[in-house]
Amino acid sequence: MAHLFTIKVMIYYLAVIVALVLLGGFALRRRLSFLEKIRKKRLSNVKSKDLLSSPVNYNIDEAELKQQRLKNLKKRFSITRRALYLAFIFIALLVAVAPFIGKFSPTLIPVVVACLSVVLGIAAKPFIENMICGLALCFGKLARIGDIVLVDNEYGTIEDVTLTHCIIRRWDWLRYVVPNSLMMTKEFINYSLRDNHRWVNVEFWIDNQADLELIEKIAKAAPLKSKYYSESEDPRFWIVELTPQSAKCMVVAWATSAADGWMLSIDTRKNLLLEFKKHGIQTHQQNITINNLEKEQKTGELF
Repeated sequence: MAHLFTIKVMIYYLAVIVALVLLGGFALRRRLSFLEKIRKKRLSNVKSKDLLSSPVNYNIDEAELKQQRLKNLKKRFSITRRALYLAFIFIALLVAVAPFIGKFSPTLIPVVVACLSVVLGIAAKPFIENMICGLALCFGKLARIGDIVLVDNEYGTIEDVTLTHCIIRRWDWLRYVVPNSLMMTKEFINYSLRDNHRWVNVEFWIDNQADLELIEKIAKAAPLKSKYYSESEDPRFWIVELTPQSAKCMVVAWATSAADGWMLSIDTRKNLLLEFKKHGIQTHQQNITINNLEKEQKTGELF
């Protein structure tokens, strides 16, 4: 009778373990499905040009680009779901085997534990480390698909986040593969963490003899002529450094994304040069060059 009672207890115990595994797996699946739905909704609302790290490729088919992003998102959650299921089942097996551990030889258990520790510590350490960091990145919202980042001086858009690595598409369309452990242990800049707006600044030097009011007017008008300028705030003009011969100036304006910010800085520099040429304004460096040439001509050093 005692033997039958023990068998019944073990059956009930295993039945409870199975029920908990099924219940936990169902709850985990619902939670992951809910998170996947939220990420898909967010990704569907993102403009296609915001998924690019370079504005040069705006002619790419928008529907195809979004479809690829949704496919990568689905694949990422599929891998995450499988990894969590395996971990969940492994823990359940340990709990189910726990009552029987006392029946094994006392010398056998330490040997098995030591062997498993060595195997996991040597062979699986990089994978486990990257997997844990990948889950932290995904659910901690530190880096998501479509975010524009700067990692190890590599600027680009996060194209995919797997359990072991991130794929960053650089501005020149090359792929930069970064292990998740590196993303968690090193600092990186995420231009899209809270919003996509970018404060763009362009610096230039002017001679102290130049008309400062005219320079300020030209500098503030330069970003307004660019289609990448955001009207969230008027451009600003600052003098950030002063020397006996020259002044270092800065014009600052807003752009709606990091890619637009790059193009805004290019347009601003071009507009500044065109307006300086139109009004006969020379920068400090240009004046130094002309003065040096005049001195060399007078002294005959050019010949």
